[in-house]
Amino acid sequence: MKRFSRKLRFNRRKDGPSNSDAVISTDIQDGAELHDGSNTDHNQLNREELNTSVQAASQALQNTRGITGKKLEKDDKPGYYGQLTASVVVKLSAFTDFVQKIADAHPYSKIAWMIISSAVTVITYAQDVDQNILDLFVTLDSTYKFIEDTKEIENHPSYERILTNLAKQTVECAYFIRDYAKIANFWIRTGKNLLVKPIKKRVKVYQDAFKRILTEFQNHSALHTEIAVGRLLEWTESTNEALSVGNLPYAPGAGLHTGKQCLPGTRIEVLEDIINWVNDIDDSCPRLFWLAGPAGTGKSAIAHSIALWFQSIGRLGSFFCFDRNSSIERRERVFSTIARDLADLDMQIKRELSKVLHNKTSVQNTADLHLQWKHFLFDPLQAISEVSTGPILIIIDALDESGDPISRQDLLKVLAKEISLLPVNFRFLVTSRPEQDITTAFRGSQTPIRTKSMDSIPELETKRDILAYFKMNLADSFGDSRLRRLVDLSQGVFQWAYLAVQFLSGLGNTAGSTITERYEDLINIQRIDSINDNLDTMYTQILSSLFNTKQPRVMTRFRSVIGSILAASEPLSLNNLVALRRGNVSLSQRENDINSVIQYTGALLSGIDDPSSTIRPLHISFREYLLDNDRSHDFFIDLSQCHQDFAFGCLRTMKEGLRFNICDISNSQQPNRGDEDLPKRISSRISVPLSYSCRFWGSHVSSSIFDNPLASQVEGFFHENFLHWLEVMSLLKTVHVAARSMSGLISWNSGSKSKSLHDFAVDGGRFIRSFSDAIAFSSPHVYLSALPFCPESSIIYQTYINHFPNTLRIASEPIRSWPLAQRAINLPGGVKSICFSHKGEYLAVGLAKGELKLFNSESFDTLWSKELSAEESVDGVQFLPDDKSLIFATPTGVYMLDILTGDITLYNSFQFFFQVLFSSNAKFVTTFTPSHLVVWNLETDERVIDLPFEIDRLPSTSGGFSESDDDGDIFVTYSDNVGVQVWDLETGAVLHGPFTPPSHLITNVTDQVRVSPNGKHIVFINDFGLLVWNFQDDSIIFFKKPRIGSLFFSPDGNCIITRSSDGKLTLHYINGKEVHHETDRGIRGVACSKDGRWLAVRSDNQLVIRELDGWQSSDDNIKRPPVESVLLDASSDGKYFISASEGDSLMVWDVKSGQSVREISRDTTIVSRRPILSPMSRYLGYIFGDRVINIHDIDSGSFKKFSFDDETIRIQGLAFAQDEKRLAALSMTEGRIYIWDIDSSKILETLTIPSYENYLVFRASSNFRIFVCLLRNGGIILLDRIQSISLELPTYENLDYEVVEDFAFSSDDEYILMSRGSGVLHINLVTKEKRLIKLQQTRRAVSLDGEYSPTSTTMHRRIYIIPNSETLLVETGALGDYNIWDASSGEYLYPISIGYPHLFVKDFIPIHQYIFATTKSNGHARILALKHNESGRICFSSDDRHSLQLPPGSSAKLQEDGWVVNQDGQLLFWVPKDYHSTLHVPGLIYILEEKSMKLDLSSFSYGESWTACCSNV
Repeated sequence: MKRFSRKLRFNRRKDGPSNSDAVISTDIQDGAELHDGSNTDHNQLNREELNTSVQAASQALQNTRGITGKKLEKDDKPGYYGQLTASVVVKLSAFTDFVQKIADAHPYSKIAWMIISSAVTVITYAQDVDQNILDLFVTLDSTYKFIEDTKEIENHPSYERILTNLAKQTVECAYFIRDYAKIANFWIRTGKNLLVKPIKKRVKVYQDAFKRILTEFQNHSALHTEIAVGRLLEWTESTNEALSVGNLPYAPGAGLHTGKQCLPGTRIEVLEDIINWVNDIDDSCPRLFWLAGPAGTGKSAIAHSIALWFQSIGRLGSFFCFDRNSSIERRERVFSTIARDLADLDMQIKRELSKVLHNKTSVQNTADLHLQWKHFLFDPLQAISEVSTGPILIIIDALDESGDPISRQDLLKVLAKEISLLPVNFRFLVTSRPEQDITTAFRGSQTPIRTKSMDSIPELETKRDILAYFKMNLADSFGDSRLRRLVDLSQGVFQWAYLAVQFLSGLGNTAGSTITERYEDLINIQRIDSINDNLDTMYTQILSSLFNTKQPRVMTRFRSVIGSILAASEPLSLNNLVALRRGNVSLSQRENDINSVIQYTGALLSGIDDPSSTIRPLHISFREYLLDNDRSHDFFIDLSQCHQDFAFGCLRTMKEGLRFNICDISNSQQPNRGDEDLPKRISSRISVPLSYSCRFWGSHVSSSIFDNPLASQVEGFFHENFLHWLEVMSLLKTVHVAARSMSGLISWNSGSKSKSLHDFAVDGGRFIRSFSDAIAFSSPHVYLSALPFCPESSIIYQTYINHFPNTLRIASEPIRSWPLAQRAINLPGGVKSICFSHKGEYLAVGLAKGELKLFNSESFDTLWSKELSAEESVDGVQFLPDDKSLIFATPTGVYMLDILTGDITLYNSFQFFFQVLFSSNAKFVTTFTPSHLVVWNLETDERVIDLPFEIDRLPSTSGGFSESDDDGDIFVTYSDNVGVQVWDLETGAVLHGPFTPPSHLITNVTDQVRVSPNGKHIVFINDFGLLVWNFQDDSIIFFKKPRIGSLFFSPDGNCIITRSSDGKLTLHYINGKEVHHETDRGIRGVACSKDGRWLAVRSDNQLVIRELDGWQSSDDNIKRPPVESVLLDASSDGKYFISASEGDSLMVWDVKSGQSVREISRDTTIVSRRPILSPMSRYLGYIFGDRVINIHDIDSGSFKKFSFDDETIRIQGLAFAQDEKRLAALSMTEGRIYIWDIDSSKILETLTIPSYENYLVFRASSNFRIFVCLLRNGGIILLDRIQSISLELPTYENLDYEVVEDFAFSSDDEYILMSRGSGVLHINLVTKEKRLIKLQQTRRAVSLDGEYSPTSTTMHRRIYIIPNSETLLVETGALGDYNIWDASSGEYLYPISIGYPHLFVKDFIPIHQYIFATTKSNGHARILALKHNESGRICFSSDDRHSLQLPPGSSAKLQEDGWVVNQDGQLLFWVPKDYHSTLHVPGLIYILEEKSMKLDLSSFSYGESWTACCSNV
């Protein structure tokens, strides 16, 4: 190694630096070239470029002269900084010249020189930190001066490593200097002076690194290989948050393979181009670089070389390589894998990612790439955008292997449109073949994308690099001319060159041929212009030399072994291939079979030399060649048999390896992620073959041809290992794959070749879809929570329940059907239209924001998403009969979309005004114009039906298609002046009618009229319900269902699905039965698959897909609609309570029995104010209109009327005295309280109070001395009848929202309690003294003084005062959680939960020992005991024998996600969402007019004893 003898020197003035900066010599001395003459011109830095850059740096530094005004270290020498930085630039250029012979060091020194020489011309410094940056330049200058002054550098590997580390560390330092100005400006903008400390810390780290390198240089020993990297300023304070992101799914095998990089000295130009792009600091620089080219042109090698380069300097964020064998799994994990790589790279990124993922299990496991992008990358990286320094590169290799054009649409959409939203220093390098969809996405993107085609690389450069490769491998055998002949044959394809070297080297060839003979064979191959054909010829040549196509035994083994490698869903090692290989022969025989083939294929396969290395084709083109019969001929491989062999091997492996509690889970009360040692146990207990078998057996079965022996093996698996398999899938975080396995199995067994197999696969799919949330969260709950909630008739329940006797049991009526709620998909764009394909395979969803999505209806995977104009909502969608295309309507027309290619074309310029509806065969569409109901034939663009109407009479004209595919040309219309007509849309003729329906059918008919698929029934909607008219026999079925919003027929026409205007879903059967389906959100529309299996329900921003057990309406699965009760009042003695259903009667109920005592008909009741009960439960009083008061005697049923003659009087509130002899009536508008004698019906007394309109609640003390009115604005009026004192408390308008929320009298009427925001106001009714009682802070309760308790992060919502007691009931921010306080002292007593935290309490009345509550989602009224359980016995049944004994003081609560947890949040069991509203929670007495689901927990094994649930343990 030559001396570092060439120096670049400063030319200084003799009298030293003056007030102007030092003059820098920008002239590079002779002989100081950056590359010696032996290198080609392309590997040299441009001398003019260097001179220009240094001169520019000098000029800029002369102009800065300490921009902030701060004097730099030399008080009278402002040019010192300019001298120093220029000195560093010049020394770096000389160092770059010196290390050009060191292949590892030279690129880094060159990049460092370029970055620093440009950075010093633009950097702007903040005053407080100039000295720190100056110190860093001093360190750089002194470091390189020391190297420069070294007299002799020995030719020793340790020096090369040291100088390489020096160059790498300088690059990192250069990034920091370059980006320093951005960081400083950010903090200046924020007005914070927080920059000094982190800058000083960073500079100190760099200085220490350079000192260590110099020490190693002096000691001739390179002890360290890592450099100090600072990607972010450590500007945030440390937190106590757990920073684990290990629960994010990670794609194994998708990372770097070091053997794939470019040959040293090749691909220099394209590598330098990409490196310069990564280092470009211009904000307009594209964030994504797409490297495209045909197979074999070296894209992956370039990507790997770039990755290794940036990895060595700590700047590789992630490398992700797609593989066609595992495209689905890798595509679903691409962003989660990248996020985990970034988290491993930098602690600050990990911290931000951990914040985003905290308590978001569903987000962590989502397969939605848009959600992954937002939560895993965009949100965390935006949080550090202003404090990041230096580039971070993310590489996605082989994007074309990520799936087909449909499946990768979402991924392309994110890459093409969202990358630019990341911080400017994040760069994405993507390689792929130029597939049409990828090309369209990238080149059509409005976001700038840098594109480079491998075809654009000059042919001379490619040939030069291939020649270098041939020289390195074949120079000892062939001269230059022969090698150049090979270069010509390669056609610029590196893969061909690689294969040629392997072939000529004799790797795997049989004996008897020399290298010269093989060369002659190679050059005599006819040259073919097509790159693929040229590769095919090479593959055929190599395979023909290895395998004799005339020997059937040889070719059978070849196809079996190579086919298994190609059929593997992910690459497998030799050892694992042997383990999974089909056959009853020994392992050694299986290994011999495989080795007899692969030991000769080193030119074609990687990993064959090490039994533990994964074996895979060296290039994708080899796989494509073998699987195309037209290309490979004798070597063609049909994978169906290989998949079958794999299926047998997987089933055998699972049978031998699966068992209960395979990873020795010790406690069922924690999720999988809570077991810190679980990953180690998974690795040791679940072998690679077993893991592979569990994840991929289903895909291998479904990819093979149906085979009875294989079907028999699958049935055996179902009966023995189905639950054990799901346990492993939970541990492997692949439960979503299990659902696909069932779907594939059903398709494989299409036509029910094996009915028992079909039935078990269908049940298995329902089991997985119904319970996937619980199974994925905690593996023990496959047995503890999922199995017990199966229908008793299901095959899974009958097969396994006796093996697990110690789980929970259903103590109420047996479960007869699967839970209906299958999968909820959040769609923020607003769901406007939904439609199933004709075969039920797809579900299309149109969004209001102008987006069309396609889902797989079995697995719920998003297949693609098509973004339209944001102004064009997708108001209607329909599949064409072949399911290959669909049409959709926007305000600008009807468009057709090709499902395979994603191409959209204008189908018809038809425009609608409102209410668009397609026929099921997609030929016709109907809508309303401003004056007509119109049906268009979309194919002929003709109006088939045109019915005029008056604009103000729009509801009187309506129409609807038949839902039948066969009868899709049938249309029914109704209008006032014509009646009902049934049309044939093909001819435009009227088939039936006009009919005149019975008069009561056509009263207030809305725009909803439909004809059933079988053509027998016409359905109307009017204000009173749903009317089904059989126009053939004139029979009528009426369903009393007010305010129906829309309807839909089942495929067989026997069921009508309606959506009420308040969002309830009901199934109305033609035989008169009804089935109610509860939903959490208001429904906006429904769609049913043609086979009646799937029901899609859309709300504003959510889509719920449900599987129905069929449309037969047997009495067993009929579920009546709940009584949508509104709780009105309860008597103070706790005997009765009253409720009302909208549009129905007032009901009086007995609290203890739950039976109705008295019904007051709606016909005699117009209730304008809430009815009330008298204290001792004798009377029910309510206001009839404004001036009449009705008093009902509950026991006798008689009632009295109290009325006023004065028509101006408006009664607004009632109150009974304790003796039930007097009644007080409030008229706030008059400012009067009238006291009546009930027996005589006479007014005894009239009291005067201030007049208000905004009355809310009226109550009186038991002796009628004190009357209190609560106003809507939070004010209070208190009247003392004896002392004639009126007290008004201020409202929130002048007291900062200190409003009164509730109030109650003490049992002795001596004081009144009023709940307010800051506590409870205690008013002595004798002295009128007021005092505020603040509730004390406790461990379990939220204090009301604004502080948080140690175990809670929610504030209170409302304070209730329990009448006739001295206690308070406080609702916390967690819905359904309450706490009891002592009203006098404010002391916390104990917690209470009504057990339904997510059902949203609508009415709530605490009386004595009871809580009366109704919920918004389903209207159920429920009665719960207001008591505290200290024993620890938890009962989810009315029978105490069904209790579960927990430690004393324990409690249990149902969470919104379905988990029942104890007081410490530990898991007990999980309940499907369909059963939440009727679950018999602890403390529940009963649900009004509804049977609760009761659980028997008496034998329930949980926690550390959970394995006792299994009879075999």
